[in-house]
Amino acid sequence: MKKIILLLFLLSASLTKADNNPVGARAAALGGASITLSDVFSAQNNQAGLGFLKKASVGAYYENRFLLKQLSYSSFVGAIPIKKGTFGLTYTGFGYSAYKQSKLGLAYGLALSENFTAGVQMNYLSYRIGDIYGKASAFTVELGLQGKLSKNVIVAAHVYNPNRAKITDYNNEKLPSQLRFGIQYIFSDKLIALAEAEKSSYNAVNFKGGIEYSPAKEFYLRAGATSNPAQASFGVGLNISSLKFDLSSSYHNVLGFSPQVGLSYVFGKSSTEKAPEAL
Repeated sequence: MKKIILLLFLLSASLTKADNNPVGARAAALGGASITLSDVFSAQNNQAGLGFLKKASVGAYYENRFLLKQLSYSSFVGAIPIKKGTFGLTYTGFGYSAYKQSKLGLAYGLALSENFTAGVQMNYLSYRIGDIYGKASAFTVELGLQGKLSKNVIVAAHVYNPNRAKITDYNNEKLPSQLRFGIQYIFSDKLIALAEAEKSSYNAVNFKGGIEYSPAKEFYLRAGATSNPAQASFGVGLNISSLKFDLSSSYHNVLGFSPQVGLSYVFGKSSTEKAPEAL
């Protein structure tokens, strides 16, 4: 059984970028296409999205990857707007006692104009592999841009670890860089579609996409897919004033289901906020 868990763990780690995986059950339901979104989870997904936030908020996310607790992935995020811009704090953790990976990041997003924002984040990564291999750590940087080209079109770009941080001296091992481009089209107040292309220095291009439909006020249905690995996803969301609850799952045809749950709270919010109108 331990060998099976280890095999699944290694495969899971190779299929997903645990140190820079999108967080939030909303993003998960949309196939991970998240860099054009603007919410508290932007502290992990694209720091530029923080520039549009006007109120402090917190969020938590948990994924039970392939229904194995050893592959659990969790995240806690927070956003605090100041006079100019918004600070974000994020923590993510992946794995179990034999292998643990964590990321602690401090972000800042700033509105350059009414329709364009930029963001930056510094990260401290920590790795622990059993009792024999010990620990390793590294510092990484990530940068993001987000812009509203019109009231219907949002575009974004994000780069992770452009400095190719070195994790160990052995074999000069370096962490991969990652580049993402995304677009969101707003059909109406009830329907949006998102598409994203992601390229890692170690992997082929991964295409992501998703749709979100609101059949009733403050209730959302979502579906998405990715190409590398090939996975489908789906989920629902419920916004109750300041509280947002999201439930989702992705499906891999070999490894099975990975259910996710997310919860966020916006302080001082009296009604559901929407992204600022453009132009």
